[in-house]
Amino acid sequence: MNMTAYITDVIEGRRSGTFIKGALFTLSTLFETGVKLRNFAFDQRWLKKKKVSIPVISIGNIIAGGTGKTAFIQKVAADLRSSGKISVLIRGYRSEIEKIGGSLHLTEHSRITPQLCGDEAYLLYKALPEALLFVGKDRLLNAERAIYHEADMILLDDGMQYRSLHRDVEIVMLHADDLYGKGFFLPRGTLRDSPKRLAEADAILINHIRDLDHFHSLEKEVAKWTDAPVIGTRMIPEQIELTSGEKWRDLKGKRVGVFCGLGKPDSFFATVEEMGGEIAERWILPDHVGPKEKELERFAQRCVERGCDLILCSEKDYVKLPRECELSLPVGFCKAKLHVVAGEERYSALLQHIRSYLPRKLAE
Repeated sequence: MNMTAYITDVIEGRRSGTFIKGALFTLSTLFETGVKLRNFAFDQRWLKKKKVSIPVISIGNIIAGGTGKTAFIQKVAADLRSSGKISVLIRGYRSEIEKIGGSLHLTEHSRITPQLCGDEAYLLYKALPEALLFVGKDRLLNAERAIYHEADMILLDDGMQYRSLHRDVEIVMLHADDLYGKGFFLPRGTLRDSPKRLAEADAILINHIRDLDHFHSLEKEVAKWTDAPVIGTRMIPEQIELTSGEKWRDLKGKRVGVFCGLGKPDSFFATVEEMGGEIAERWILPDHVGPKEKELERFAQRCVERGCDLILCSEKDYVKLPRECELSLPVGFCKAKLHVVAGEERYSALLQHIRSYLPRKLAE
């Protein structure tokens, strides 16, 4: 196990690590101080925001990973498709573009791979063929590129902490099982920003809602920080897709080995069990990190020894699989889609609020 995976296990409570927790808490205090100073500088207008000529809709969070921003961007882009040409600006975390500090416009003529642009950008590129997608850390530059290509609105992925670009609508996503990142800033917990900033949101989405009672209890908790309307969502599984091309509607009667590199892997494991699968072996990778070929082969062997019928991962992990790797078990991914399960009228109002920033001919 590498150090990143070990620290993640400590943060999530899967390991004790008393000494590590103390060291992480010290670093967490420094990180929190830096966040507060930076926010103060923007609030006092010592650091400036740039406003561009088209509406910017920020879709962000206050914790590191796992809230479902990519799935929500797919949904909101589809629901706003008739309202104009949409551009998505995404950082491309852990991608080759991010490492070199470049900017990439994803088009059908580009050499697009998950390694080049990042797993989330790659999934959006496949799911939103009509959208203008720009990858890179410099979202100001990419906003101008979007305008040059005649976009009517911008969806700013992971935009809450990117305050250099003015946003017209602020949407914040929370995870139903961990609203506030274990109560600590990075790296002791997963908070990237203070819950106080929820007061700035135009809408709050709580993802991975189990039922209405669960939603209403979380809605009351979030109301301590914000008056923004709260919407409940969850990922609903649709089918299993195998590398062979087969598609299964469920996993009833199947023993499965499951791996993923997600911010909140337990939500994915719950989805597999919801589809009827019996999880016999698990492998958790760091967020956005794909499996190496030898590691995957060893995992497959463990799955064989545990009597598994197949190996499953999330769609985000599936796109990063080594393509030449031959395993002793079938491999597939769980296809799931984000649905609004509480506050549908609030979601409709949010879409209308976004449309209100467009020229009348587009909004109608």
